[in-house]
Amino acid sequence: DADIRRVIPGHEELHKEIEAVVLEYVKNHVVNRIADLGTGTALTAERILKLVPKAKLIANDFSEQMLGGARKRLEGYDVEFSIGDYSEINFGREFDIVVCVIGLHHQNAEGKKKVMQKVYDSLVPGGLFILGDLVTYRDKAEAAYADARHYYHLVKNAEDETSLKEWAYHHKFLNDLAPLEDQVDWLNVSGFSKVEVRYKHLNTALIIAQK
Repeated sequence: DADIRRVIPGHEELHKEIEAVVLEYVKNHVVNRIADLGTGTALTAERILKLVPKAKLIANDFSEQMLGGARKRLEGYDVEFSIGDYSEINFGREFDIVVCVIGLHHQNAEGKKKVMQKVYDSLVPGGLFILGDLVTYRDKAEAAYADARHYYHLVKNAEDETSLKEWAYHHKFLNDLAPLEDQVDWLNVSGFSKVEVRYKHLNTALIIAQK
């Protein structure tokens, strides 16, 4: 948890905005079922469940080790744990909210589109998709600046040289960032009636899409 907070620019601000979005949503909608795709240690899921503690949450991740941490963190809530790659498995239907934070950027463009369509199909009418992720931009100058600042953030905040090497390699060679503008378009094509960028800082962005 501490490591990802350090290396993702705007991590705390992103989560504060997610909390604000959920609080806005529950004013007019009943939230019975939530899916958290790529839950990790359930850092995001816990913050959401504190706002809607009676909701049932499906916590999905491909790592059993991550789900082990999630089980401890979410003890006391109504949670079903699902192991597997959410881009490939059936993670469920009839969700009021689907959350995916800092995970979809590992998919290529076609993979992202596939997941977005799966999420749309899994939501109830009026349901909400909360997508917080690493992005790039169509404008090459903006993309280059965001990348430069992102690497500076890694150098400044990594715990040690080993951590810096791992995160720098991850960002440069394992991430598959898509332009923020493209992702908004893909969500619209998937069928969402309202798509809004709620937060943007360097490579970090929060997109809210409502069915």
